[in-house]
Amino acid sequence: LICGYLFSPGQAARAISSAEALAWIHQPADTTGEAFIWLHVNLANAATGKWLRQQFQLSELFFDALHEGTRSSRIEFADNDLIAVLNDVLYDFSFDASHISTLWISVDRRLLLSARVKPLRSIDRLRAAVKNGEEFRTPVQLLVHLLRDQADVLMQIVRNSIAQVDDIEDRLLAGHLDQRRGQLGKLRRVLVRLQRLLAPEPAALFR
Repeated sequence: LICGYLFSPGQAARAISSAEALAWIHQPADTTGEAFIWLHVNLANAATGKWLRQQFQLSELFFDALHEGTRSSRIEFADNDLIAVLNDVLYDFSFDASHISTLWISVDRRLLLSARVKPLRSIDRLRAAVKNGEEFRTPVQLLVHLLRDQADVLMQIVRNSIAQVDDIEDRLLAGHLDQRRGQLGKLRRVLVRLQRLLAPEPAALFR
């Protein structure tokens, strides 16, 4: 477990441990009211997948998605859960095509579970919002906030890309060729991969 939070109506989110999270999730649903938890886990730990299977009633579609190759972002409804596969940029993204990784999410009425292999920028922004006291009433609101954070991150990448391209073109026009053509090619490859991975699959949102 990287982090866990308990959200109760009218209260700021409270950080919880894995033991507290398991104790809470195993309570009958009618005893927890409108409260819910967010758990963010690290799939780089080989034991995580087994732990999730043993302790949580998650859709098989979620576990199937964990073992797929890299695919476009999508959100699906299965077994009364929302299953999201979201490609995102790494926390230390620096315009490298390898700096893109996947976030897997399962959402039901009581739980938002997010899982990743590498630290991702958008999920870190969501975690900061929670720690700063922003209120969330449902797990779906958390998911919507995450999607908006990702959109903001991508918009900043676009702005930075435009600034880099403008600078390179200015230098090319001034006759300073050096390595700028190679930089343009690298930037183009990164943006093409971002477009391919981050754009949702056709008819894949809430299908």
